[in-house]
Amino acid sequence: MISTLNGVIMKTKEKILLSSIELFNRSGVVAITTNHIAKELNISPGNLYFHFANKEEIIRHIFKIMCKDTYNLWKTKPGHKLVHPLELIEKNFELFWRYRFFHREMYYLRRKDAQLSKMWKDHLQKVLRLMTLAYKRWIKAGWMAPIKSADEMNFLVNILLATASTFLQFFESSEKQPARKHVESGKKYVARLLIHYTQGDMKKDFENYITSSSTK
Repeated sequence: MISTLNGVIMKTKEKILLSSIELFNRSGVVAITTNHIAKELNISPGNLYFHFANKEEIIRHIFKIMCKDTYNLWKTKPGHKLVHPLELIEKNFELFWRYRFFHREMYYLRRKDAQLSKMWKDHLQKVLRLMTLAYKRWIKAGWMAPIKSADEMNFLVNILLATASTFLQFFESSEKQPARKHVESGKKYVARLLIHYTQGDMKKDFENYITSSSTK
């Protein structure tokens, strides 16, 4: 009986989270209430509150999922093949699109929820460390040029992360709904930033990628 109950709870909780992501992406966090989420799932508000105390708690849970997806993407597992930088760019922007309401509204969400603000700062620091480790592995593979100093390395990873994570917000600011085309543009912009650090065959890969992206 306990295992069945737990199974039902987990299933309902996952549905709430998935539905919330869809609604937040579609209409924005401000416009969506817990009542909207409950109505979308055809459950009572009381059933929703059994799983989450409020909308802020739902957002924090989604944020944790996004973080986990991001870390899994950037971590190089022992014994696994080194991930191509362009593949990381592609997959990273797909994550941005999947959780796009965060990248459109994070400034507002951080100001409204101090706990989320701290989580966001911790997340950025972890991503920057993972990006730095990835770049160092690319140097060893002969894909990227060595970085002369720690300051230059910090500059590179910071400018790449800042560009990628704010891209959707910047280019969608004049539009009602987020456009998928901006994700493709974002990939190309980041590739153009990083190409200056590539060498050998990797530079050719980036040149071909940018050229093919420009013709889409």
